[in-house]
Amino acid sequence: MAQLILSKSLSKRIDRSPVLRRVRWGIEAATLGLFWQVCAWLPPDKASAFGRWLLGLIGPSLRKSRHIRRNLSFAFPELDEDQRKVLLQEVWGNTGAVLAEYPHLATFCQGDYEAHFEIVSHRDLRDYGTGRRQGVFVTAHAGNWELGAAPTVHFGVPLAVVYAPIKNPIIDRMLRRWRAGLGCDLIDRDDSLPRLIKTLNDGGSLGLVADHRDDGGVPLPFFGLDKLTTVVPARLALRHGCDLVPTRVERLGGTRFRVTFYDPIQPDPDLSSKKDQAIQMMGEVNKVFEQWIRERPEQWLCTKRAWPKRIAPPDPMTKTES
Repeated sequence: MAQLILSKSLSKRIDRSPVLRRVRWGIEAATLGLFWQVCAWLPPDKASAFGRWLLGLIGPSLRKSRHIRRNLSFAFPELDEDQRKVLLQEVWGNTGAVLAEYPHLATFCQGDYEAHFEIVSHRDLRDYGTGRRQGVFVTAHAGNWELGAAPTVHFGVPLAVVYAPIKNPIIDRMLRRWRAGLGCDLIDRDDSLPRLIKTLNDGGSLGLVADHRDDGGVPLPFFGLDKLTTVVPARLALRHGCDLVPTRVERLGGTRFRVTFYDPIQPDPDLSSKKDQAIQMMGEVNKVFEQWIRERPEQWLCTKRAWPKRIAPPDPMTKTES
């Protein structure tokens, strides 16, 4: 959370001191804990609206906004500065709604499922619950990506979801408590590979968010520029004979969501190696993610730099003549 406000250099200086680091963790946890307590007291729709209002108000002034502006300038070079300002505020608004919805994940996924979800599936999800099929479900940080697990769990799919731990251990524990409402197993990304393989060997399915830059990944096109992209989801799918299923979570309004399970991404049979097939498959996944973001850019969480620093963003004042 401090990364949203403090400079990178100041955060590093604080982290060098164990005492200051613990103080910072406590302040962060108290602030976010108070926010979540207020949201827990509110009905889900009111909590979501409160989070949208609050982050839409303060988000554009936070440090992370520079990454959002930069990502939006690459993805949507046709927008002028005023249009990007509006989009920036909308991105922060959706981010605030997602944060405010954590205390209500159990309500969404277990208590009042039908009121919150519209499901579109190109495959019978019950096949994944009976063990006839296994899936590696990949999604992007769009809509409320956390909720992609809800329909699979609802249809009895044994699912394990990979999550990125928060550096602040107090906040990480709070998030794990809220995420327990999803009803699936949670796997720490930093200690994930053996558990991922075990889940698949035991007949389960996996859920991964795969749109952020992965510094250990492969450069693949994303909005016309190479982005370092993980190939782990495709390699796991190929190795274990699973479907690689793009799964979109789209906010329809308030706390109503459409979750779409697309046709599995197929490997190119003309490619001779599994490695090349995995790269080709994740290239197709990037194309799908790009389409989702183009359709609903305000629902894309893009607070992390997607493209290399060495690439200069396009000038918003320069328009391409049609």
